[in-house]
Amino acid sequence: MSARVIILNGVSSAGKSSLAKAIQDQADTTFLHVEMDAFISFLPNGHEFKPEWFRLDKVDGGSGELPRISNGPRGEALLSVMRQFVIEAAQKGLDLVVDEVCYAAEMDVYRRGLNGCDAHIWKVTAPLDVIEAREKARGDRLIGLARGQSTDLHQGIAYDGEIDTSTASPCELAATILAQL
Repeated sequence: MSARVIILNGVSSAGKSSLAKAIQDQADTTFLHVEMDAFISFLPNGHEFKPEWFRLDKVDGGSGELPRISNGPRGEALLSVMRQFVIEAAQKGLDLVVDEVCYAAEMDVYRRGLNGCDAHIWKVTAPLDVIEAREKARGDRLIGLARGQSTDLHQGIAYDGEIDTSTASPCELAATILAQL
């Protein structure tokens, strides 16, 4: 039996982690939850925005500057290891739900590596005002990051489905995803 892999891709604070946990709770088998944020948390405090890891820039957002994070060479290596972990774990038969913020090139890495697995790639969205309210309420996010990511994150990615996390509870949305596996 081939591993089942659910990739949840969306901007910061879109609701991916809550959805992933709900999928774990409802699935008929054990899904490992692989979080991009968990891999970044391997870094010592204060290192995440060192340019060799993840560079934090300000970009023009039309009505003001927005934060933009780009991968430095070490950050790129770290996220590459995460994606390789996902691919190798799936090839070993482990079911995974992956909580990601990745662009088309990185999604292509997943698609190639997960060839032969039962992989499903979901676009996780919500209205920007909802996401920005979550971003502020969390207290641990860069304000404006989601708005900046929303301009181009999903370009060039063919999704198997789309979930708007403002329309129902994580449990209800997890049931929708699991029903389509």
